[in-house]
Amino acid sequence: MKHIVPKTIKTYKTSFDLNDIKEEDIPEKSKDIAKEFLESTDYDDDYDIMVHTSNNKATFGFDYLYKQEKKFIPELDPSVIYFSSAQLFSGMIYNYKKELLNRDTQSIDEAMKQFETFFQFASSYIIMLCASLEAFINKSIPTDFVYTTKKGNKIGVEKIYELSIDFKTQKIIPKCFDKDYTVEHESKYQKVLAIKNFRNDLIHLTPTNKNSNTKYKEFYRKVIEFNYSEAIYSIRHYINYHEEGLIEECPCDSKFYFDIIKK
Repeated sequence: MKHIVPKTIKTYKTSFDLNDIKEEDIPEKSKDIAKEFLESTDYDDDYDIMVHTSNNKATFGFDYLYKQEKKFIPELDPSVIYFSSAQLFSGMIYNYKKELLNRDTQSIDEAMKQFETFFQFASSYIIMLCASLEAFINKSIPTDFVYTTKKGNKIGVEKIYELSIDFKTQKIIPKCFDKDYTVEHESKYQKVLAIKNFRNDLIHLTPTNKNSNTKYKEFYRKVIEFNYSEAIYSIRHYINYHEEGLIEECPCDSKFYFDIIKK
């Protein structure tokens, strides 16, 4: 998969050219607010900030104070950032797996380093994919959404955020989009859950309680065998099913991947 195009949370196409607006057309109150904002060394989040670009788009973001100067940072969609991070980790996973399994020698030092590197890339990849999934799920739930349980209890959005991915994908997201991925793409959904479960195993990794000198061998075998190339397409399919085109490969021919460089 090629590198991913970053997306903003809010960008609007405008019907006017900023160059057509004359200085005298701008209200004095607006000028005063802008001047006060630029000179202030505090954050005032009562105002939403946006910039108008040369291609007639209004992009929203936030201010960051750096060396007593206000910097505008476009607010990017975190689900796309996390997904892009996973894609950057993806390129070398199978290279390091190949190095690990196709060793000509049995040097224990080489094997340790090869497995460490493979595990670092594989685990980071899965964690970023699931972070992308959960960020997308949470941002898709309207802030005024209320879920009513079978017992008639009302659950607000803050509590919903704390619930499991399984619950949110099965009970909440279908109501938000008026369509149900878990039913329409049941087999693909099971693959999404498998990725989520694998992430949970990585995060909450515990040693076996068996009487053994090797405490993680069953899980480590799973790490080696896992289908990483399929996983990224499964998460993309789920996200783009709900928001078409959100995960978009860059049309350029360049490929970017994380790697370890010895200096």
